[in-house]
Amino acid sequence: MTSNNYYFTHKPNKALFLDRDGVLIEYVPYLSHPNQVKIPVGAGETLKKWQDAGYLLIVITNQSGVGRGYFTMSDVEAVHTQIRQEYERFSVKFQDIFMCPHQPSDNCKCRKPSPQMIFEASEKHLVEISNSFFIGDALSDIECAVNAGCNPILLLTSRTEAKTETLSHNQAAINMVNEVKETVRLIPV
Repeated sequence: MTSNNYYFTHKPNKALFLDRDGVLIEYVPYLSHPNQVKIPVGAGETLKKWQDAGYLLIVITNQSGVGRGYFTMSDVEAVHTQIRQEYERFSVKFQDIFMCPHQPSDNCKCRKPSPQMIFEASEKHLVEISNSFFIGDALSDIECAVNAGCNPILLLTSRTEAKTETLSHNQAAINMVNEVKETVRLIPV
């Protein structure tokens, strides 16, 4: 008889899923060059606190600019390399980056608000989704989190504040913050 003790003794991981543009870096429409990467004030220190609390930091991002032909996968990788380097100054390490390169008209299964990328990350990194959080600045991020059974955090920006009324009253409680650094109050102690 084979023992599966690993599955019984290993505590599932918890993750902080993060949207890229507008959360990890300042929002620039169709950002495609590393020199456009700017980290929001306080984001590095905040993500370090989440990491120190035992959360895997996993990026979940739609990058339709690839599908639209605005930039290439190589451009995206160069931007991701720059993001990692910027956050390394704060000793922040991203466990993984999941990206959908499709445009909305492609009707793919991975594009947020689909929970597909969260499910893939959960399976790959043994994440317990219900004990995890997702910080996003778009309603598609919040819908993605809710669809996956993850705890959503909406970062209010000029792009999202006007749309918050459209959030369904039937959805799980949605924490709303004005800055990424405000999320530290949500870290379970």
